[in-house]
Amino acid sequence: MDSEFRTKLREALEDIDKRLRVLEHLTNDVIIGSLEQASAEYKDAADFDAFKTNYGEKLAGLINPYKALFGEDYDLERSLFDDLKATEGYGSEGFDEAGCMDARIADLQARIDALRAEKAEEKAEEKAEEKDGDPLDKDEPEELTEEQLAKEFEEAMKAGASE
Repeated sequence: MDSEFRTKLREALEDIDKRLRVLEHLTNDVIIGSLEQASAEYKDAADFDAFKTNYGEKLAGLINPYKALFGEDYDLERSLFDDLKATEGYGSEGFDEAGCMDARIADLQARIDALRAEKAEEKAEEKAEEKDGDPLDKDEPEELTEEQLAKEFEEAMKAGASE
């Protein structure tokens, strides 16, 4: 009878152990994990809203040109926010978020301005050639379309990457 008791006791303990493992998984992975994920998503959304409040006005003039370059689904603000979060030192006491963002915004604006200027220069040269090469013609260059801007930006980015 002693071995039968031990067998039943071992089976009962194994059953209890299995139930404890399932309970531990539910508690840690499902309940606590879900709460941690929800908390992280809430914090990210709140931080992103603060980011848009701080920099949305400065980025307003860049959103449409970058959508023209990368497609209607492209979210420049989210992209910059994610890049900012990935920057070394982000969130630390000495991190200069405003300075970092001002530099990035200035760089983005400079790229768009350079593309527009390059395209305007090309159009002016084309008009000059059309008028029998008269270099003194002072016609205003046409504005870039969003498609032209996207194409020019892609070419400039490729040229910059190969340097």
